[in-house]
Amino acid sequence: MTPATLAIIGAGPTTVYLLKHLIGRGQKLDITIYEAGPEAGKGMPYREEINADYMLCNAFSREIPELTRQLIDWLETRPKYELSQWELSEHDISARAFYPRVLIGEFLHDEFHALIDQARASGHKISLHTSTPVTDIDVTSKPGQALLLTRDAAADAEFDAVIIATGHSWPENPHIDEADLLSPWPATRLESLAPQHIGILGSSLSAIDVVAALGHAHGTFDESGDHVRWTPNDAASGLRITMVSRMGIMPEGDFYYPFPYQPLTCITKAAVAREIEQRTDGLLARVFDLLCQELDHADPSYLEHLGPDARTIPGFSQGYFRHRQELGGLEAVERDFAETRQSMRKRQTIAHRYALLRGHENFDAILRRLDDADWELFHDELMPVFADCYAAVPHLSLSRIIALHQAGILKLVATGDDASFENSSGAKTPGPVTVTTADATLQFDIMIDARGQPPASLADLPFKSLSQTLTTQDLRAPFKLKLQPQNAAKIYCLAMPQLLERHPFAQGLVNVAELAEVVAQDFCGEGRG
Repeated sequence: MTPATLAIIGAGPTTVYLLKHLIGRGQKLDITIYEAGPEAGKGMPYREEINADYMLCNAFSREIPELTRQLIDWLETRPKYELSQWELSEHDISARAFYPRVLIGEFLHDEFHALIDQARASGHKISLHTSTPVTDIDVTSKPGQALLLTRDAAADAEFDAVIIATGHSWPENPHIDEADLLSPWPATRLESLAPQHIGILGSSLSAIDVVAALGHAHGTFDESGDHVRWTPNDAASGLRITMVSRMGIMPEGDFYYPFPYQPLTCITKAAVAREIEQRTDGLLARVFDLLCQELDHADPSYLEHLGPDARTIPGFSQGYFRHRQELGGLEAVERDFAETRQSMRKRQTIAHRYALLRGHENFDAILRRLDDADWELFHDELMPVFADCYAAVPHLSLSRIIALHQAGILKLVATGDDASFENSSGAKTPGPVTVTTADATLQFDIMIDARGQPPASLADLPFKSLSQTLTTQDLRAPFKLKLQPQNAAKIYCLAMPQLLERHPFAQGLVNVAELAEVVAQDFCGEGRG
């Protein structure tokens, strides 16, 4: 029997986990992988030419899903000289530790090639084309086949199925309102900036990485003791950094919780499934009520502390952020950091944060079932709360933020809802930016866009012929696109920007691994359709 032919576009983490789930299912496959860059297996968030080696992944070692082995097992096989390049020793290796993203990239790269070797030894055919961007996908030339077109005509080929597994996509020239901003990637771009008044749009994980990059470029972090200190270089006298975000808050530090996870009590997968079976009308409100029950069980005083309306979705969101804002900017970061360090040292879980961290995951099952009004309510009110909760920051990253704040270099400013952004008249772009809020006017010599990956629609996929055959649809499991003609090849979409439009929890290696398994099951005829 001739093996099914499958093309995978992109060779980042999604494809690494796709390989794992595809090659162990019994049927022999002929897989061709196309990677636009020169190296396969890492992906944009983990490549050394994009990131700096001091930028940390915010998933600890044991949370990263196993491939041929766990990350910690891979680390234990590294020679001492290689560990020393990461400023690690054998004694630093821990299942609860956070590691640099570029180190995670090396792990993924090694595991990718180990999986290819494993696949070939099992009788699969695997072909890999690097430095080969796919320019178009034509599903109309031959029934049941997709023609992939590349910049290298010799790599063009027809396939029974295609999985689009392109990862993060950052605009070259980001902007907001009338202002042109500077992209933060690659990190070397930040390191070359002159010491000046630098604005950073955003205050979450990407923004924290940008601040760390600027700190390393213009000074030295002393991380040898219990408290991190920052000393400026001789030429850094003009450096000022201001993080600008709507609410002026930063995610809290990582805290202790058991892993494997303890089971939830109220907002369980089974409980959410029962609500789905009951009816879709009022589904969001009923699942939110399960979350409230979980919070009551975990910390009986928490919702009362958020105010009298905290058992409604708008009231909960407003109370949550009112409490976070009242604690106060970077001073609150310092105070909360002490609490999260205590949580780790004493191995004590912060109950309400654990309930929110785990409880939000089970909302994903209902998101594609919501009507437009409830989706908007979720997106505007609950999603910001959940994003603030799951963006727990590694302690070393927070220590660097605090060190820059204590050195008088770093500020965090809330713009509110009605801020406007514009470039100074006649300035080159990206260049000076003026931010006007209800309370003040802020002037920056340059502003960096650190808002993270924005969602995109299926119509934004960079394959013109494919886009012309798409029907109107939401992207949902098993992520197979609906096309005209109906006898076209199977085309699956796991492109990160497109996933984020209705799968807002799709980022992170845990979620990527789960989505890859869904697609692999469907492609191999094991899915539920």
